[in-house]
Amino acid sequence: MVQVRWAEEGEVERQKKLWKLCFGDPVSYTDFYFANRYKEDETLVLLQSGRIIAMLTLFPVRTVFPDNQSFATSMLYAIATHPEYQHEGYGSQLIDSCHKYQVENDIAYSVLVPAGQDLMNFYHNHGYQEIFYMREVFLSCDILDRLQASEEQLCKISPLDAQEYNARRNDQLKGKFHIAYPIEDIEYQKKLSRQSGADIYDISVKGFNGYEETGCAVIERISSEKVLIKELLISEEFLHLVIKEIVKQITAKEYILRIPAYLGENLGGSVRPFGMIKDHKHCGPEIKVEDQGYLGIAFD
Repeated sequence: MVQVRWAEEGEVERQKKLWKLCFGDPVSYTDFYFANRYKEDETLVLLQSGRIIAMLTLFPVRTVFPDNQSFATSMLYAIATHPEYQHEGYGSQLIDSCHKYQVENDIAYSVLVPAGQDLMNFYHNHGYQEIFYMREVFLSCDILDRLQASEEQLCKISPLDAQEYNARRNDQLKGKFHIAYPIEDIEYQKKLSRQSGADIYDISVKGFNGYEETGCAVIERISSEKVLIKELLISEEFLHLVIKEIVKQITAKEYILRIPAYLGENLGGSVRPFGMIKDHKHCGPEIKVEDQGYLGIAFD
């Protein structure tokens, strides 16, 4: 017998075992997630004869259009089916139940970040389309050496609390098609970043004639030698300056930079689809494939 329902108290260890089987994350990260972000009422589980064999999480976010209209959205995260039960339709059944719940509760959109191209094809079959893109750049020594920045401009980077970060982020993305996050997700990202040895940051740039601009960045240290600049939002004019300052303050041998697709063309790298969207109610403006929205922070 198959049952789909919300998670219940006392099931965490069973979910952790399924998580480990499906994702292979370190125990430390799995424990961190369940201690700091997990909620029973955001987690759908599918049971076969009383055994949890599939689960997914629905984070509440907002889809924001260039005219500043925004709509209730669920970000589907940690979609998992036990390896012994894959390719039997259980994942699809769970996703369909999730979509039914969203329609019944006036949640206009679903978004998600597939783990690979094969999964993009799977989500196409459930009505999703690629719409969120990012530019990803491996910052080699050659690229870093070529970065041009005026000596008359000063850049300061300092840790920022979640509420201020979110306000800064929303301001940077005004007029863009993007995903906006609740404070609790930014708080969780800050904990993730700090646990890794980095943080979420305020960026302040001062130029000649007293000109000032602010931006923000999310950074995670993957290892002692590798750093992920997971989000960097600043105007094109100051992008090189800010990257040079980050590299100076947060030292490593390798850097991976993720920025909106519309930034950093002269840095090279690759622009690739990062997130997908499904329109449940057709209540907002038409979503066009060429819009290339920005999703940014995701707990991938």
